[in-house]
Amino acid sequence: MTKDNHCLGTFDLSGIPPAPRGVPQIQVSFEVDANGILNVSAEDKGSGNKKAITITNDKGRLSKEEIEKMVADGKRFEEDDRRQKERIDARNEFENYAFSMKNTVNEASSSLSSEDKEKVVQSAQDAISWLDSNHEASTEEYKGRMSELQSVCNPIIQKMYQQGGGGGATGGGASSSFGGAQQQSGTTSDGPKVEEVD
Repeated sequence: MTKDNHCLGTFDLSGIPPAPRGVPQIQVSFEVDANGILNVSAEDKGSGNKKAITITNDKGRLSKEEIEKMVADGKRFEEDDRRQKERIDARNEFENYAFSMKNTVNEASSSLSSEDKEKVVQSAQDAISWLDSNHEASTEEYKGRMSELQSVCNPIIQKMYQQGGGGGATGGGASSSFGGAQQQSGTTSDGPKVEEVD
């Protein structure tokens, strides 16, 4: 979605230590002062590395007419941008779900049979491979593939949590509630009990 952007300046934030996907936290700030000067900074919260750039309205920048034309074009293509954003969001949701399922079964392997673990890992890996070779798929394709993966993973993950192998609730496992309310009908729990005390 950035192909039509006008480059104002660049900087590299290097020295970010290797970490699993989604772990590094980068804070980016954009500030425009009263003189139209743009200050951009980025900081890696883990390492403390920080870089910044100041962008002024020097020669070679866009004229007022060019900016007005770009704003008008932005409004004209707003619907296309919305559809593109939905497509990218669907892809990211599918990709995150596939990685999450793969990591979940690898971390909780003792509470799953080897067949169930292999089924989830292989399905997630197939999804990741499909994503790698289908960067321009439609929103509907991403959602359809995610539904297929969920139909394989959710029953296995639900079974894992019902057997007490998970550390939280995902995918619609059996639930209990606090304050003396009953568990879902027909379920029992050997886990800790919470009693309300006045």
